[in-house]
Amino acid sequence: MSTPINTQNQTLELQQMPEQNPNQHDQAARQWETMVRGWISMLPEGKTVTSSEVEAWINSNLSFLPDEFKSMPRPELYEWFNSIANSMRASNEDKDSIRLDPNHARFQRTDQWMPVYSWLETLDTDELIKSDDIIDWLAANPEVKEHLYSRHSRYHLMHYIKKCHIKILKRKEKKKGLQPTIKSNFMKAHKTGASKLPVPLPCTTINNLPKDSELYAVKRNEAFRKYELLLELEKQLSTVVPSRENV
Repeated sequence: MSTPINTQNQTLELQQMPEQNPNQHDQAARQWETMVRGWISMLPEGKTVTSSEVEAWINSNLSFLPDEFKSMPRPELYEWFNSIANSMRASNEDKDSIRLDPNHARFQRTDQWMPVYSWLETLDTDELIKSDDIIDWLAANPEVKEHLYSRHSRYHLMHYIKKCHIKILKRKEKKKGLQPTIKSNFMKAHKTGASKLPVPLPCTTINNLPKDSELYAVKRNEAFRKYELLLELEKQLSTVVPSRENV
């Protein structure tokens, strides 16, 4: 008669055992992946992660290894490490291409930009196009809007289109044998001293960071965005200052 009692007690103990919180499980997996990414980022740029390196690193961090990875076959685990390394390498290459040539492929006359160029070239105005006009045109051309919004944020899209229009205005004025008004207005603003924009100083701290670190990439992209904003403010200022002088 003792056997049924023992079986019943074991069943009660199993029912009273707390279940593992899935959030804790996911958090452990994320922490492990963060550690893996941190280790890979410290490796020489472009270096392929070998199975022996992965094995050595796992053994030194075995206490942090989640249960699901402990039961994973080693070949699959090596493949998982390599997939993370490849994704990080691809991301860094994209960031480097933007840093080296931020306007590459943005203003080429590809199919996605041809409608924008055609529209801007038909505008009969010497003033830089306004954001409201761009929004209205995109609303009237939903297919073009959807395609461009899938590749660019709204802010950058406005910036790119205005930059396209600036190039078109300069080309038209050169054909007329006139000095570009945008450039002359910009020089007037500096001569009159109506408003002076801060000149971005070279950052010394970023030069001390390893070029293959994530912090270096973040700082570099942040500096580039600030530089773009300053350019946009200068362009807007060049169109505002002359109108104030005439008042």
